[in-house]
Amino acid sequence: MPCGGVRVLALLGIALMVASCASSPKTQVLPEAEPFAAFPSGALVYLYVDTVKARPILDALPLERMGGNQKAVAAALDKTSSAVAAWYPPGAPRHFLVAAQGRYPSFRASLSFALSPAWKKRRSESGASYWYSAQDKISVFLGPQHAFISDGDPLPVPEASFPQRPEAFASFAEDAVLAGWLTEGGMFLNQCLSSLKIPLQVPAEQVLFCLQQSEGHYQGMIRIETPSVTQAKAVVGLFSLARLFMANLDTKEGVGVFFTHAPVQDGASLNLQTGPLDAQGVALLFSMFSLYSN
Repeated sequence: MPCGGVRVLALLGIALMVASCASSPKTQVLPEAEPFAAFPSGALVYLYVDTVKARPILDALPLERMGGNQKAVAAALDKTSSAVAAWYPPGAPRHFLVAAQGRYPSFRASLSFALSPAWKKRRSESGASYWYSAQDKISVFLGPQHAFISDGDPLPVPEASFPQRPEAFASFAEDAVLAGWLTEGGMFLNQCLSSLKIPLQVPAEQVLFCLQQSEGHYQGMIRIETPSVTQAKAVVGLFSLARLFMANLDTKEGVGVFFTHAPVQDGASLNLQTGPLDAQGVALLFSMFSLYSN
């Protein structure tokens, strides 16, 4: 999870504590068939998290170093069953948007927010009202079963176009603890490789990622979609060279875990998978990817 995701959880926790006796108008329920329907297109990253299954990983994240607060994050996670999130590029109307599902303390929420000088009511483009904190630069709409959090307007706009999930996403991410995709996958991958001082450039389009849980451990998978079968074959060769480069490093920790197994070509795509990981190992990966993405 990018470090901004930890900050979002922390701020959601603060909002929940402010609204611990709250009530808020009934919110629009996200359709189960398309959980990203609340998100405008154009994001760099789209992410789904089963927060119950992923709780050991989230608890293992180095929150203090990532701008989080243990108590606030725990407050948010205790009440959340799943969440979908998106991060947008500079210049977009919002930098992040999170839609969380759970059981939230919605009784008398409007009064609780209204009595706090840190929160001001704003009108959403959708017509409903939400609360905004200028101090934390965060907007919150809290309903009994859903919470929407953003640094801009947090509420879904019915006529807005939502992103089209990659064709392979449903089968690739089935039963995953968390899953998502990068729309500018090549830029992110090449930045990671450059940070590792690996002289490779990957002609990737979308990059899909997921984390599966099995027999007490986790396994990460990445699917890199390239423009053509020929380019996918070339990338397989590049990653094989990178595995040789990583041979002298500890591949049990950090990004090196993705070089444990040889890449597998699947048409114009290639698949990478890690070896077994515990919660601490996955948390370390998130910390490293957050560093690279910044």
